[in-house]
Amino acid sequence: MINTRTALFLAVSFIPLTAQAAPLTLEAAVEQGLKADNILKEQAASVSGAKAGLSQARLARLGGFKLKGMYTDGTDPVYAFATAMKQGTFSLASMATINDPDPARNYMAGIEAGVPLFTGFAVSNAVKMGKLGTEAAQSGYERARSGITFKITYQWLTVLLRRRLAAIAEESVKAAETELKTAQMLKDKGMVLGSDYYGAEAILSTLRGYSLNWNRALAIENEKLAITLGLDPAAGVEAAGALNEPAYAEATRDQLAAAAAGGRRDIKALEKMAAISKTSEAMQKNSLLPTVEAFGSWETNSESLSDFKDNRMVGLRLTLPLGDPAYFARKDAARAEASMAASRLDEARRQAAVEVAEALNNYSAAKDSLPVAKETLAKASQSLELFRPLYRQGRQSVLEVLRAQASVMQAEAAYYETLYKLNLYHAQTLLASETLTPGAIKEMSEKLGEKD
Repeated sequence: MINTRTALFLAVSFIPLTAQAAPLTLEAAVEQGLKADNILKEQAASVSGAKAGLSQARLARLGGFKLKGMYTDGTDPVYAFATAMKQGTFSLASMATINDPDPARNYMAGIEAGVPLFTGFAVSNAVKMGKLGTEAAQSGYERARSGITFKITYQWLTVLLRRRLAAIAEESVKAAETELKTAQMLKDKGMVLGSDYYGAEAILSTLRGYSLNWNRALAIENEKLAITLGLDPAAGVEAAGALNEPAYAEATRDQLAAAAAGGRRDIKALEKMAAISKTSEAMQKNSLLPTVEAFGSWETNSESLSDFKDNRMVGLRLTLPLGDPAYFARKDAARAEASMAASRLDEARRQAAVEVAEALNNYSAAKDSLPVAKETLAKASQSLELFRPLYRQGRQSVLEVLRAQASVMQAEAAYYETLYKLNLYHAQTLLASETLTPGAIKEMSEKLGEKD
């Protein structure tokens, strides 16, 4: 039997296992996030619904089959006369009461079927629209998947940036505190001016403020990442990786624009929707065509549920609408809808070109800024390294040392922000050109998978 002390020990031992989740690579985060995303689930349901609609349109070619049943009781002369004929009970005696018949009751059961032979192309057009709708829904699903992949990538990269900024601030605070301890001893000996010391303390307070704010930002971004992935924020979700300078294969603007024009799933979905609108317009034009249906029925009638008499009927039914006052209005409405769909498609193509150009420009700007940020960090670090020995020799103020320390922190933060933008805009470029594939995510995950 387990005693209380042993049970308490086991409970405490398992707490870290449930409170801390394993770090997630970008590839693993995207895989987890796609499984949990409700928008993607909605799009998947839309695809299923479109496929069901296509099946419904195809099955309409088979026509319909139904069972019929009815009980009636009445004294209407026409009804009574027809019922007697159907039941096989009509005789010359029935003529005597034809104007004032006794109540007639009837139990009817039957089967009726009809098969469309020609529907004015309504069925074939419905099937065509069903196919286009399924393809549009599938394209919408794929585009939503790309968008969600980018959203997860953005959040994952943001966690990397915030984690690095928090670490930079913490390192800067520790370094500044070390210098202030030395300055305190020198101040007590009268070797450091009080104004310089208090100015240095103000800089240290500023650094602590950065550390506090950046740690809070890291906490909220970690929580947002967990929520995005459909995980419990209390589980301690962590991004496994570090911002660095990956060498991505670059494509020209023309290549990216061509990829977007030929592969953007949202454009493909709009192309299908435009085709659906054109098909709907054709259906309205054809609505004046005749429809032909083969039909058949078998029916039994009885007065007492014991002696049924059956009859059958087969034939062809032709329907031709001659007076439809709403025909031209429906046709004009369908034409307007087709025009609207075509305009939406043209605008989407233009917008895709703008998104490609913007993403590529952002990436190029981040790439061009990286050497500048790197050089700024190197110069700031060099300045700090030169200040420290001069300060210890009494030739520089502690105030200048901490200013140099703050400059290094700012320069290092700017450098990592540029790395963040470089990777983020690379993903944005892939999204705009519809090339944010699992392979591209795997490449980014591997290139950013090194530990800090």
